[in-house]
Amino acid sequence: MKTPSMKRMIGTLALAGAALAASPAQAQEIQLRGPLAGARSVSRLVQYREGRFSITPTFSVSLQDEFSRDLFFGLRGDYHFTDWLGVGVSAAYAGVHVDTSLTDQVASNSPGNTANVPRATAYPQQIGRRNWMADLHLTFVPLRGKFALFQSLVADVDFYLVAGAAFVGVEERADTKLASTLDVNSATVRNSQTTRASRVAIAPTFGAGLNFYLNRFISLNFEYRATPFQWNRSGTDENSTATRCGAAGNESCEGFSDYVSTYFARDAAGRYTQIDSNDRSWSFNQTFTVGLSFFLPTAPRIGP
Repeated sequence: MKTPSMKRMIGTLALAGAALAASPAQAQEIQLRGPLAGARSVSRLVQYREGRFSITPTFSVSLQDEFSRDLFFGLRGDYHFTDWLGVGVSAAYAGVHVDTSLTDQVASNSPGNTANVPRATAYPQQIGRRNWMADLHLTFVPLRGKFALFQSLVADVDFYLVAGAAFVGVEERADTKLASTLDVNSATVRNSQTTRASRVAIAPTFGAGLNFYLNRFISLNFEYRATPFQWNRSGTDENSTATRCGAAGNESCEGFSDYVSTYFARDAAGRYTQIDSNDRSWSFNQTFTVGLSFFLPTAPRIGP
């Protein structure tokens, strides 16, 4: 038996269900009131780059080097059309070259007395080096925000991408052709180890970096860059058929170029050594750069 209270509850639920069935569902619109009503998501944004020049002294170190690590001291200049796009130039001189442990081991342990390495102690003088670099580049800034360290040190920061064309001053062992009849102790062979040739390699360059703004006109930036091109880093014969496969042609070539020891192989009877542009191989040529940028004019534009 239904009580009056139960009848009233059933009637109320029936009326509510009928109302929901008769009217379509509508999304509720949230009305923002108060001082923020109608305000922009970002106001008075500091436009650190737009319409400003930046001058950046830089220090770079090469990465993943096989034989010589290069330390570059340079200068970069940029003009920023907007806060997210700019164009610039840079130049750097490799004032310091540091031999890697591999080069030290070859100089200490290689038997030498071959056309590839006539004198082991002179090996550091035959390896390839980069003496300078220059480039034209575009800078694109897709992200910016705030950086906080231990909730006390706060700085504006942006993430940028860079791409362009680079010009690299490369110094390598000069072109050399030595017949098998030559004595590896002869002056001709020995002089070939230290005879150098310079050229300019043109290559694409690209990378990414972070820019930390210390104040309105000074920023600290860290940048990774790759500049791929071909060069002979070891100063040895890497391409001659006789060197790769053996004098009589009965030695396997499989996997020959995969071993560093092939850089320093002795010349068997009947082999010859020819060092030229065919011995160059691809390298990514990576660098890490630290720079301190100064912006002009010193006062940035402030958004509405």
